[in-house]
Amino acid sequence: MLRIIKFLIYCVVLAVAAGFIYFYFKSPAKTDVETGKARINEIESMVRLCAVDIYSEIPVLDTINDKVIFGIQKQSGSISFDLEKLNADTLGDTVRIILPPEIVELYESTEDNSWEVIDTKNIGLLGVLRSDKLTDREENIVKAEIKKNSIKRLYRTGVVRRARAEGKRNIEELAQNIYRKPVIVTDTAPDGCLKMK
Repeated sequence: MLRIIKFLIYCVVLAVAAGFIYFYFKSPAKTDVETGKARINEIESMVRLCAVDIYSEIPVLDTINDKVIFGIQKQSGSISFDLEKLNADTLGDTVRIILPPEIVELYESTEDNSWEVIDTKNIGLLGVLRSDKLTDREENIVKAEIKKNSIKRLYRTGVVRRARAEGKRNIEELAQNIYRKPVIVTDTAPDGCLKMK
């Protein structure tokens, strides 16, 4: 009985030693990591007035490199105005301000399933020999085209025009509270400064 207990203790000690040796030599080598002081190259402060928040789901039907793609992209963004670029004339009894150019920002939404490819098909002459699946590069080209077309649609459907009108009203109210005198905001490009065809 004593022999069996000694043998079991011997086996446990050997197993622990073997495990220690195994994990010691199998553990990844430690790498030296150097850190340095962080630097800020440029600070740009920007005060923006957001006139319109954008959220939309865009159906996608496009071709690239003899491949057809059908899908849906969820987009989010905003149309805002940089208040630091306000051209204000504060002399006299009325403040006169020229509405600055709009800043149109439009991105693929960060929520789940914001990009959903429903189907792709190779329609070229060698369609049988080539894959239907789009490469990452092709997908990125399609997404860039979607963004460009969506921004054009914001101008064409009057969303930017409404955002500029809303921005004009908001800046008038804001400036009247700041200057405590009448304010006239002039919009020199009501359809948008960056109007796209």
